[in-house]
Amino acid sequence: MAADPRPLYARVEQALLARIHRRYRPGDLLPTQQQLAREFGTSLITVKRALDEIARRGLLRSTRGRGTVVLRPVVEDDRRGLTSWTDTMTGLGRTPRTLRCRLRVRVPPPTVARALGLKARERTVVVERLRSLDGDPFCLMHNELPLVLVPGLAEEGLHEESLYRRLEARYGLVPQRADEEVEARLATPIERRALGSDASTVLVVRRHTWLGDGRPLEVADMIASARRYRYRVGIVREGGR
Repeated sequence: MAADPRPLYARVEQALLARIHRRYRPGDLLPTQQQLAREFGTSLITVKRALDEIARRGLLRSTRGRGTVVLRPVVEDDRRGLTSWTDTMTGLGRTPRTLRCRLRVRVPPPTVARALGLKARERTVVVERLRSLDGDPFCLMHNELPLVLVPGLAEEGLHEESLYRRLEARYGLVPQRADEEVEARLATPIERRALGSDASTVLVVRRHTWLGDGRPLEVADMIASARRYRYRVGIVREGGR
């Protein structure tokens, strides 16, 4: 450690972060601050500073009488452009994966048909997925697209992690505009079974997407535990009052 130019607390922080990612699961206890100070040959103040910095990332919580507990980090989804969830999470240094995927064709309900600009009895392709983040189940996704735009998708299946990449590579479809709304509600029993017992309340992010020529591309829901997901939007003031 002596040759490292960083402050001592930052070196301890980095070593603890690596250990947390390799060895610990949410709910595990770290050694006491006294034990960590002896292990690293530092003062209690240095160890406390390192733990505080890690706690600011949402990875730890200190509880009197219990100790320092490892947490599932809250994911901050900062929307500044129209990207896929897969690309957003990868950009944050996370590892998204698809645990379960089902594709089917249906005649959509009237609300979905209107949103997608479909005529009576026109069909859609529904893509339903359970996604994980860094190995843990994280969210449920429901994407619905006009069948006329994606013929063969249900039969071929979705083998890529990113639906948007598949749409561009296979069909030349690139979303250009989207509206989103966020709702908090109680989780259904099916959602709790898929996302875990801590998902008693979920955030639902609903997206309505259009192509550059104005045609509707999809309606989609992303459902995640409210304890693990934070949605953020940047706002820029335009003009005067």
